[in-house]
Amino acid sequence: MFDKMEVVVDGIIYQLQLRGGISRIFSEILPRMCSIDDSLRICILTQDLLKQSLPMHAHITSRPIPYINRCLYPKRLWEPMIRIVNESMFRLKVGSGRDKIWHSTYYTTPEKWAGYSVATVHDMVFELFPQFYSGPNFDLFRQRKRLSIRRADAVICVSNTTRQDVLRLYELDADKLHVVPNACSDIFRRLDGTELPKTARIEQPFLLYVGNRGRYKNFDVLAKAYSLWHRRKEVALVLVGGRSISESEQQLMEELAIAKQVKLLRDIDDETLCRLYNRALAFVYPSVYEGFGMPLLEAMACGCPIVASRIPSTIEVAGNCPIYFDPAEEDDLINALDSALSRGRNPEHAQIGLEKVRTYSWDKTAAQTLEVYRSAYT
Repeated sequence: MFDKMEVVVDGIIYQLQLRGGISRIFSEILPRMCSIDDSLRICILTQDLLKQSLPMHAHITSRPIPYINRCLYPKRLWEPMIRIVNESMFRLKVGSGRDKIWHSTYYTTPEKWAGYSVATVHDMVFELFPQFYSGPNFDLFRQRKRLSIRRADAVICVSNTTRQDVLRLYELDADKLHVVPNACSDIFRRLDGTELPKTARIEQPFLLYVGNRGRYKNFDVLAKAYSLWHRRKEVALVLVGGRSISESEQQLMEELAIAKQVKLLRDIDDETLCRLYNRALAFVYPSVYEGFGMPLLEAMACGCPIVASRIPSTIEVAGNCPIYFDPAEEDDLINALDSALSRGRNPEHAQIGLEKVRTYSWDKTAAQTLEVYRSAYT
């Protein structure tokens, strides 16, 4: 045990995300780590307006850094100078970092840091699917991410699947990489009564989809399979989270004649989402890639049947709990939906899911992250 362990956390994710899996991770584990280790002191740095609240604990402090975001005209003349001023202000406030640990919430690295650094890799989607993320801004992000991971003394990967992807794409020392799985909130649980609030009232039975729908999420395959499914008129498709339905998505659903069966719910809280999991006939997870997949744990914790694409991270996280399908085959997804509804909320399979969920907890994630911090000193 160290006399004092000081960790500087770049809270950039709280400036980028209104809500999401990455910010949830840090909000869950930072206070827990402080409760586990009384010697730990965490300072969260922010350099812009926050989109959500920072995690709170007696041993967590926050330090806002002044940020200049307006350029004089002409912009091409003043923009480089503004960037230099912001970077200088950041270095001044952060300090040298000697005997401290740097942990960024989203792939940042101080230009000059004399201390230790830890990077968390949530997935490798930008590297594995560059066709979805092209252009100078994405190229710059990939460079920044690579730099952050390569410079880190220790790298946390949220799953073994992600660890293997990092090893293959970055060719790092395997001993530097640590698998620290995510978890899900205790809010997600099995309920006896599942009355939904008026904002999420759904009268007919429904399938549930949670999260963003673009790119590698494979929503198009789900939409096409659903349009061909013989039970689509009696079973709705409920979408939770993500952006508003785009013009292209609306056009697709109208072409498939499913627009009236699809309902989008945005900005709902976890308690309402828990009730949706408890009410759904099945949770459908059609992604072609995920780094971890917290919605899988949420669905299993609620005893909700799962229909999921057969990909390495889902198999790692959920085991044999889901009914799997080939993410490229609409017919295979249709068959999986039929199987899920035929099986229903089978108590035996629900118990398998609950037992699997119990192997994950935010307390474990926090404790394992603390061990990674300590390993940076050895």
